[in-house]
Amino acid sequence: MVSNIPPLPPDDEDAIIHSRITNDERALRRVVKKFSNYATVAYSQVDSQGSDQSSTTAVEDAREAFLVELSSFSLQLKKAVMVCEAEARQVEEYYREKQRIEDEHGSLKGQIEQLKTFLEHAQVERKRKIEYDSFADKINTLPSRSELERSIQLLENDMAAIRADQEAQSRHLQTQRASLVSIITDLGSLRLMTKDTEAEPSHPGTPDPDAATSEADASRSSPAVVAVNGESDREEGEEAEEGETEEGEKRQEDGQSSDDVPLSTALNPRARTNPLSRNSAPVVQRLTPLHFNPTGSAPPSIVINDLPSNSDDDIEMGELAEEREPLRGKKKLRREELEEGEASDESSELSDPPDD
Repeated sequence: MVSNIPPLPPDDEDAIIHSRITNDERALRRVVKKFSNYATVAYSQVDSQGSDQSSTTAVEDAREAFLVELSSFSLQLKKAVMVCEAEARQVEEYYREKQRIEDEHGSLKGQIEQLKTFLEHAQVERKRKIEYDSFADKINTLPSRSELERSIQLLENDMAAIRADQEAQSRHLQTQRASLVSIITDLGSLRLMTKDTEAEPSHPGTPDPDAATSEADASRSSPAVVAVNGESDREEGEEAEEGETEEGEKRQEDGQSSDDVPLSTALNPRARTNPLSRNSAPVVQRLTPLHFNPTGSAPPSIVINDLPSNSDDDIEMGELAEEREPLRGKKKLRREELEEGEASDESSELSDPPDD
């Protein structure tokens, strides 16, 4: 006989097997067994239609056994129901606890993110504090603002003093330069007049002062007036270089001619010069204070009387320059030999005693 029951799917079979493994069916089997026993005894008594005491007792015993087994099975079912309810409550509690844990997890996650932010801010603040402390240490090593201002003020005062000193030195140098140019010009003019005087023939006797004065006035108005300008800065530099290189040669070659121009004349250009000889009487214009110009401007021209001289003894400008260079070297050597506070051995008009 072929069964018409369809086969169960694998999932249903697994569920049935699982339920049979987990559920205890021994009580149900006992109830079914007691019920079968009771039904068998009662059915056999009905079929026999007898009222024997033994059969009645057997039926009652089977009935009592079935009822006892049924009540125990009922208690077991109630117990299972209570267990199921407890498990359901536990499941609900589990889900509630799970939800609470999830909520707490979310809140803790938010707190963790917030704490991370706080930690980053704290790290940045700590880093800035460390940098601030380092800068504060460096600043503390520096002097205070008042000390810096005081040092700046002192430096500014020093700079102002240096500038003032520099300006004073510049003015002094300009004055000395102008004076030196004037002195060199006067010395050149005196040298020229000396050469002109040496070239003239000697006249016996002393010249008349009135004649010399009239002759000087005539020479001023004559066109033969020689104007000698001051030396420039370039000539001063060349003078220093030539004086150093030709110092030895000038000492040997011009040993006797160094006394031609006394040092007093170089130091005091306004002093009158003594005549070179008794017979010669050169007419020299007296140097006025205008020839010594300390303002730094160009010195004025010096007017020299053109005395009559021979045509063979005329002095050219080239010869004048060649003769003035040894004079410069000698004057420089003489100034180097004289120290500050020492006087010259040579006499001048101011140093000589007056004639009674």
